[in-house]
Amino acid sequence: MSLGVEVERGYAAQAPALIAQYDAVPSDSIYAGVKDLFPAAPVRVLDVGSGSGRDTEWFAALGHDVTAVDPVAAFVAETMRRAPAATISRDRLPGLRTVRGRYDLILVNAVWQHVEPGDRLAALARLAGLLAAGGRMVLSLRHGLGHPARPVAEIDTEATLAQADALGLTLLRRREKQSLQEGNRAADVTWTWLVFERGEAA
Repeated sequence: MSLGVEVERGYAAQAPALIAQYDAVPSDSIYAGVKDLFPAAPVRVLDVGSGSGRDTEWFAALGHDVTAVDPVAAFVAETMRRAPAATISRDRLPGLRTVRGRYDLILVNAVWQHVEPGDRLAALARLAGLLAAGGRMVLSLRHGLGHPARPVAEIDTEATLAQADALGLTLLRRREKQSLQEGNRAADVTWTWLVFERGEAA
């Protein structure tokens, strides 16, 4: 079984509880260390791995034109309920086959640990190709053990930075953070937050 299929099943089995868990931490707190780099509304935003729809709803309320994708049907349904004006589909990295156009801001939060290591360069290239000139991408990298039902793969931050650089993405910020969730802190889970920008000539 591939990592993606196993992870999707794990999330689907616990979707109601996970929705409540995600909503316990507001988007404003989640993005506190990087939100000063977000473009002003209204711009096109792509939320990859939208989960409960918390962030999609938040960005839509700020006036952005939001597209959201998630592989879990229950999460897609919840995002549709919370952000009916957003464009929402069931999809996953590395392909994102339903996603079209270019975006000024791409969010990839709490997703990268579930992407097969061998697929990460292709996934990053796909995301870079969806960025508008001057667009920015927020990528959070999880370090530490995952839930048994939702396995994770180790992330090499330096390798991720090297891949992004090779794709023409400029690093604007790197920030190391503890997890905001109590259970993750107890398990010594930490995060590296990266913000990249695509050059005007890219």
